[in-house]
Amino acid sequence: MKKDYVKVINEYLDLGHMEKVEDKERTDAVYLPHHAVVRNDKITTKVRVVFDASCTGTNGASLNQDLLVGPTLQPELRHILMNWRQFPICLVADIIKMYRQVKVSKTDVDFQRILWRENSEDELQHFRLLRVTFGTSSAPYLAVKSLQQIAHDEGADFPLASNRVLKDFYVDDLMTGCQNVEEGIKIYHEMKKLLGRGGFELQRWSTNNSELLDHIQEDHRQATGGHLELKIDTVSKILGLTWNRSSDEFEYTVNLPPLETPVTKRRVISDIAKLFDPLGWIAPAIITAKVFIQRLWLSGIDWDQELPSSLLKDWLNYREELKQLTQFRLPRWIHASSDDSLVELHGFADASNIAYAAVVYARIIDKDGSIHVNLITSKTKVAPVKQVSIPRLELCGAVLLAKLLKEVSTVLGVPKQQIHAWTDSSVVLAWLR
Repeated sequence: MKKDYVKVINEYLDLGHMEKVEDKERTDAVYLPHHAVVRNDKITTKVRVVFDASCTGTNGASLNQDLLVGPTLQPELRHILMNWRQFPICLVADIIKMYRQVKVSKTDVDFQRILWRENSEDELQHFRLLRVTFGTSSAPYLAVKSLQQIAHDEGADFPLASNRVLKDFYVDDLMTGCQNVEEGIKIYHEMKKLLGRGGFELQRWSTNNSELLDHIQEDHRQATGGHLELKIDTVSKILGLTWNRSSDEFEYTVNLPPLETPVTKRRVISDIAKLFDPLGWIAPAIITAKVFIQRLWLSGIDWDQELPSSLLKDWLNYREELKQLTQFRLPRWIHASSDDSLVELHGFADASNIAYAAVVYARIIDKDGSIHVNLITSKTKVAPVKQVSIPRLELCGAVLLAKLLKEVSTVLGVPKQQIHAWTDSSVVLAWLR
């Protein structure tokens, strides 16, 4: 790892991302501790240098305490995924070392100093980082703002790409799509040229369309004479979700560590926190975990105390059943198209004395009259510990559904006359009327 660490630091110097400091006596300079993070699951950058701007100095303050985080500029991850499912042909890529392409003002670079030496016998050297630095609280905003500014400044020349830069990026990950191969080729070329004007370069392109993938590969070969690294694996990670490119379906992987004993509340909460389901596709499994957390708290056991036998048995059964989630499959494309006859949203709400939930489906009638129904999203909540009547919980479910339908209809652009909400509670329907 040390060899790779040295290589990354030297790369900063060679590329002009860092420079040696001559004025070592400046009193207002900030020095950032740094360390390497190794990601063996990454195809590209396996060793990343992380700078700890939250580390406090002798005065008890840190750089991050004085930096502004900045407003959120990009859509939520949930919304990007919903929108991505509307395209029959999808395109994904990511920006090469996004933060490192954005320069920091010369007046501020001394707040990003580091100490460095390759060997413990060498004299310490002082450097300052000249680019946006991973580990500072303002870094995500600065990088995303720079990316979006390109679309505002240069977007008039690239109509297909400019709007996608604003709507289809999640930090450095592009998730977009198109209706046909010709449009996809135009998007690819426009996106490459538009971002190139700001010094950003896209890598690891992938698509569910083999013809489009071949074109991207050939274009790169002609332009550089080299081989473009594509995401040609059948299964790849997209914003934390598992996507099968060949079948164009989402899958689910369970990455729980081996069971350790004794089974304590701390270990159970840690395992549950590893379950990632931003759109509620496996809500029946997740709500079971939420209910179990409530039972843990009501039991009154300490963090490092072993679970009582009744809770332990339920947890071991649940943990074993999670393996069945590997059989989960969900189509990425919801059969939406520009020439559809009708697009409707149907939402359902229900409740019990344990929990309440809401789920939204898209019902699409295509130009040929075929009907396609697909799960979009769902949300669940555990019922309060204080006893609440079933009709009131049903009403809570209806409120949850109303909010969920409003969110989905805004993202997918479905008018309100094509939204339908359903509940089997006659009491709730009477209250609403």
